[in-house]
Amino acid sequence: ETPRDYEIYNLGGNRPVELMYFISLIEKELGIEAKKEFLPIQPGDVPETYADIEKARRDLGYEPRTPIEKGVKRFTEWFREYHQDLFGMG
Repeated sequence: ETPRDYEIYNLGGNRPVELMYFISLIEKELGIEAKKEFLPIQPGDVPETYADIEKARRDLGYEPRTPIEKGVKRFTEWFREYHQDLFGMG
């Protein structure tokens, strides 16, 4: 193994969130409906994914504290502020 000066950690809620639920949270917070096009599963798609936080828990004592709903709300607030021009605020 090659020595390195960094570690990589997954940070998240340690449980899957359904994609359509995640999209609905973003739609709600931005006040717009996403243009969705449903296609068959594509090569390389995975049926379920989430951040496995065991390494962060072990090494850093990390425990998730922010529910997905609150995290999406905070993100969309930042996004609106950062991209004011997209929302007629700039």
